[in-house]
Amino acid sequence: MDYILGIDGGGSRCRAAIATADGRLLGRGKAGTANIYNAPAESLSSILHAAKEACNDAGLTHEALHHTFAVLGLAGANALENPNHLATNLPFAAVQVVSDSLIALEGAHGSEDGVIGILGTGSRFMARKGIKHSYLGGWGFHCGDQGSGAKMGERALEEALLAHDGLRNLCPLTEHLLSQFDDDPRKLAEFARAATPKDFGEFMPIILIYAKQQSSLALDIVEEGTTYVASALRLLSDDGKLPIALMGGLSHAYDAFLPQDLKQFIIPAKNDALRGALTIAERENAQYT
Repeated sequence: MDYILGIDGGGSRCRAAIATADGRLLGRGKAGTANIYNAPAESLSSILHAAKEACNDAGLTHEALHHTFAVLGLAGANALENPNHLATNLPFAAVQVVSDSLIALEGAHGSEDGVIGILGTGSRFMARKGIKHSYLGGWGFHCGDQGSGAKMGERALEEALLAHDGLRNLCPLTEHLLSQFDDDPRKLAEFARAATPKDFGEFMPIILIYAKQQSSLALDIVEEGTTYVASALRLLSDDGKLPIALMGGLSHAYDAFLPQDLKQFIIPAKNDALRGALTIAERENAQYT
């Protein structure tokens, strides 16, 4: 194909980059959520919007997408039996749907062995050791995503309702959360009924503020998430034998909470997930017939 396109689609945002066939970046675009498991229709809409924005940024017409090999790294793709069929209505000449973990691993470690943890609205982990790839987590908000902003935000709102009912003592965090809903638990419950993982995740900054102030509930919520994240990283890295890169909107938040013996194995990512998607697209496009 004449062009390659990389998509980094997460629970909160979708980023796109279009490049020449040899990987020279031409333009970027962005859109909203692109979790193909939780919201497939919205995800496809975000992908198309971000891809068109990338064309606009590159000074290309949208016709260029018909001559493009696209690699879509999407949250939730690992939980679907055949994610590629969902992308058949997109305008790309050829498309490959992969997990956002795979493009993050490619971006963070290149072709080398290593582990990545993607920590944001959701959570998922992946390791490469030789030709073997190992996945952990990424099973979606309802039965997975432990240690994520969405899960911790939901837990905080649950605690706020328990405090309102008198089953927990009110604390600075729950008082703050209840005030966001005019101290009306019906408003909180109504919000939660229709909330998406992204909506729950937007309470994470508040939780972190109170955790830094040593609020016991906030610390408990974050420490519960940290225990899960640390366990996942230890398992995949074989207790630190493989280098670890943390990525996603919460990656830096965990710097203050992970155990010191684990921190020594964490290295900066070489590149981000979007560059990883482009690298895979360049490689696959060269083999495409």
